[in-house]
Amino acid sequence: MADPIDAVIKLEIDEKYMNARLSIEPEKNGGRPATDASVREQLALNGIRYNINEDAIKEAFTNGGLSVLVASGDPPVDGRNGYLVYHFERKSGAQMKADEFGNVDFRDLGLIQNIEKDTVIADIFAETPGSPGRDIRGIELPQYPGKPAKITVGNGVVLSEDGEHLMSAIQGNLRWNKDHFVVDKELVVSDIDLSVGNIDFIGDITIKGNVNEGFVVRSGGNITIAGNVTSATIEADGNITAKLGFVSSKVKAGGDISVNFGENSEITAAGSIKAQSFVGCTVVCDGPLSVVGGKSVIVGGKYTCLSDIEVNYIGSDSYVRTLIVLGNVAVLAEELTELKKQLKGYENQLQQLDMVVTTLQQQKKAGGLPPEREDMLKRSIKAKFGHMGLIKETNERISDIEHEIENTNDLCVKVKKGIFPGVTVRINNSQLVVAQKNGPCTIHMNEAKDVVFK
Repeated sequence: MADPIDAVIKLEIDEKYMNARLSIEPEKNGGRPATDASVREQLALNGIRYNINEDAIKEAFTNGGLSVLVASGDPPVDGRNGYLVYHFERKSGAQMKADEFGNVDFRDLGLIQNIEKDTVIADIFAETPGSPGRDIRGIELPQYPGKPAKITVGNGVVLSEDGEHLMSAIQGNLRWNKDHFVVDKELVVSDIDLSVGNIDFIGDITIKGNVNEGFVVRSGGNITIAGNVTSATIEADGNITAKLGFVSSKVKAGGDISVNFGENSEITAAGSIKAQSFVGCTVVCDGPLSVVGGKSVIVGGKYTCLSDIEVNYIGSDSYVRTLIVLGNVAVLAEELTELKKQLKGYENQLQQLDMVVTTLQQQKKAGGLPPEREDMLKRSIKAKFGHMGLIKETNERISDIEHEIENTNDLCVKVKKGIFPGVTVRINNSQLVVAQKNGPCTIHMNEAKDVVFK
């Protein structure tokens, strides 16, 4: 008869004490069987006390010696490093784009990225601490906490109060500078050529050189140009200052314009214009036109000014046709006629609305109104007040125009040295055609509304 063999309890434990597998080889020939107590004794002797799987112990008794996972640890969860999510491309240099037909404008290099103040540039996500683990002995396993995001706050950029965003501190040009964004309040370039391309910038622009043929420069602020503008387009919401000249170009400013000279150019300013000479230009300005210093001459072209003009010479010995226009009565008179027409319409509509409101209010007092008429009453009252506001605004504008037309009678052209035949001066609806050369003079409108020399 064979000798009895006792049951054998085996534990397989990995070197990091993260997993333990249990197997029970059954007894033979009447040997002593394994018991729940003996299994737990083996687990305790091996230090296994955490995350024991009770069902696995039961399974091991019936598994014919095959191992089961009896205990498993919880690995530590490392923290996540902080990071930034950018809302703009982190690129520098030219970024030319093709249109729907695949054509690329090589004058539009995409170097400018306008951004408004308080715009979110990037979202900042903080690091997380993670959580510790525990091995099957119950020993805590430390985690690696996340590291803070690397944040560089460039010029013109600010960290939000809650620390969760990078934002533009000013409006300007957003650009990527090596490893961070900056916002430039002013844009400074050497020349406007194929290396720079067209510019459409929200802030001030300084051009240290020239603006070359075919290029467009637009600014939401002021533009300062050290060189010449040749066959180009310049637009600014603010002032434009050019130390040299405009040649065969289109220039428009929401403020003042100051330039050395203009030749064959279209120049428009909502403010004043100052220069030393104009030849063959079309000039329009709401403020005074001052052509002083240097040659101080206006020759050829058309010059429209809603204020006074001061210049040394107008025209030339060759009798070049030159038109000077002071005031804007024709345009103002047209606007005045349209406003009076609108005013009459508003007043008629107000009268009708007043009748509707009065009738509905009387009906309401007499016996109430159904819902649809109650709604009509509310809408009519709202429309009535709206028309009263329109009438007030229109009357104010009419008064302003009438005052402006009256004041244009005082406009004058001050000629410090000479004016030549070929020059026509218009003030409002009257004009003076210069028939012979005159010396220093003032051209104005007299009480008879004629344009005369003084």
